[in-house]
Amino acid sequence: MELEVGPFDPALHIRSRDHYEAVRREAQLLSLAPEAAPARLEELVDRLSSQFPPSPVDQVADQAYLANQPSFSVRYLPDELVPVALAACDEIEDLLDEFDRWADAESVRLLEAPDDIKRYRKAYLDQVRDQLQTADG
Repeated sequence: MELEVGPFDPALHIRSRDHYEAVRREAQLLSLAPEAAPARLEELVDRLSSQFPPSPVDQVADQAYLANQPSFSVRYLPDELVPVALAACDEIEDLLDEFDRWADAESVRLLEAPDDIKRYRKAYLDQVRDQLQTADG
């Protein structure tokens, strides 16, 4: 399947990626319990990284940003991974929403995702999910 991602603003993609990497590092420093949202997010990232081939999205976004391009798009995903990727979209969205709520809790106060990053994340996942549902039939 040719999964097309974009067009998206490369600077926003980079900010979004960097935000969640920073939050993951900050959460790791807190040495949280395994049932906490950050620990489950780390487990999900590790599991999905082993299930899927490396994504070209970050590399393409970085290249577009360095070339001052206003947007980027990428095509990728082996057909046999469509059902797994569809389930992963739902799992990622649910866990990131839970993570945002957890990070904003008064007892934690981690870096909260800015609204534009939350909108980007939703648009990205919605676009991917729509294409995967069509391909999955």
